[in-house]
Amino acid sequence: MRIEKDENGQEIVVTWALNPRGTELLAWGGSGHIFYWPENTTEVMKLPTTDPSSIEDIEIEKRIYKRLGSHPNIVPCLRIAETGPVSVCAKHIVLKRAEHGTIRQYFLDGGTATVDERIKWCRDIAKAVQYIHDHGIRHGDIGGRNILLDSSRTVLLCDFAGSGLDGNPPRVKAEEGFKHPVLEENWNGTMRSELHALGSTIYEIITSKRPHYELQDWMVNWIRERNYPGVADDHVEGWMVQLWLQEGIYPDVSEIKLGDIISKCWKGQFNSAEEVAQSIQSEIGNSEAQNNMNTVK
Repeated sequence: MRIEKDENGQEIVVTWALNPRGTELLAWGGSGHIFYWPENTTEVMKLPTTDPSSIEDIEIEKRIYKRLGSHPNIVPCLRIAETGPVSVCAKHIVLKRAEHGTIRQYFLDGGTATVDERIKWCRDIAKAVQYIHDHGIRHGDIGGRNILLDSSRTVLLCDFAGSGLDGNPPRVKAEEGFKHPVLEENWNGTMRSELHALGSTIYEIITSKRPHYELQDWMVNWIRERNYPGVADDHVEGWMVQLWLQEGIYPDVSEIKLGDIISKCWKGQFNSAEEVAQSIQSEIGNSEAQNNMNTVK
């Protein structure tokens, strides 16, 4: 076990996982580690850690991939196989490797995308979310850290470890800025919590930033100086973001693409991800019609 910092700079406990022979560590998280083969650029292997809850989360993920089958915007599960002692590694999952990694890391590394491309990505992810909902699954942690971008610049929803299945709530929760401000919504894995996180994900794809990324240092310091109970020093920013959402303080989306759709997701004004996808498709249609009119002129 060791302490590392995630992509948001927050400390997390990393539990040891077996490193299969011939592989290298690509990424790690609370529910499992991702390994790759240096000579194989198309596949990755996901393994649980030694934590029993991690093994259980991966077992759930295996069941989900078996149920989902193939979808153009869900990362392909290539195979599920045995490796190592069952009590430690259980079955590993082999997934298609996405060249650009997560969409969040892609933007953090300076990756770019056109406005039209971003809007299409948002529609495609909304369709993927509807697809998993149709199959009795609640993701629980929709966000840029769980969306991959492959070599063809297709977005792929991923990481179903600990997701909710057949009415059971997810064992995982969305991060601050994505989770619903009413905690019971998150713990129960409701449609409102899923669509709230989808709205924040659309915001992230359109702006390349997480909601309330602009938290100023003086605000964080103000909280730290007051030493609020239950707020760890390295989690002040996330705590502040969630507090703002609980107070109804959301980023201004009035001047950005899909802003109205994002706002409706946050306010619980959609009933399904399909409605979100249809609204985005209407925006795409309106944009294409306007472009055609401009071409005629």
